[in-house]
Amino acid sequence: MKYEPLLRFLQARSDSSSIRLTFAEINEILGFQLPRSARDHQAWWSNTRLGHSHAAAWLDAGWKTEMLDLDGERVTFVKSQQGVSEEGAAFRRGPANAETVVLNLADLSPAAHKLIHDHARDHGVDTASAVIAILDEIASKRLRAMLDGFAKAFPPSTVDSVDLIREDRDAR
Repeated sequence: MKYEPLLRFLQARSDSSSIRLTFAEINEILGFQLPRSARDHQAWWSNTRLGHSHAAAWLDAGWKTEMLDLDGERVTFVKSQQGVSEEGAAFRRGPANAETVVLNLADLSPAAHKLIHDHARDHGVDTASAVIAILDEIASKRLRAMLDGFAKAFPPSTVDSVDLIREDRDAR
């Protein structure tokens, strides 16, 4: 496997739960240069095994990527078995109960990742808060659209409700 040196490097780091590496350090570990897409595209660093043989290296070693800085050419790897990380495998919000949501961010598309990270950065919030805000916004838009649809499908009645009540009362 092309990225096996990175896998072995991470496996050997049993003494820490996270490690921040520069792209230059990763190049040194690998013995070759990272591809241009690693420097240009956040999706290259996603924790998605499908179609990403490089991601299999850190995932197979029990690590996940977190806190990618493309401009500074740095990435943090966190041990996935250390629990739930903010941007890694999943996050939990609130006490564990019937309403607890566990979201595996590695299952999201690169576009969804970008949306969440951009929102978190732009609003100065953590990933969990960004996801909650985005979902609330989507739900509000859908509710407004539904209410607008009802208003068009069922125009306001010209019958006065007071008259309906009187008719009902008088019919008894």
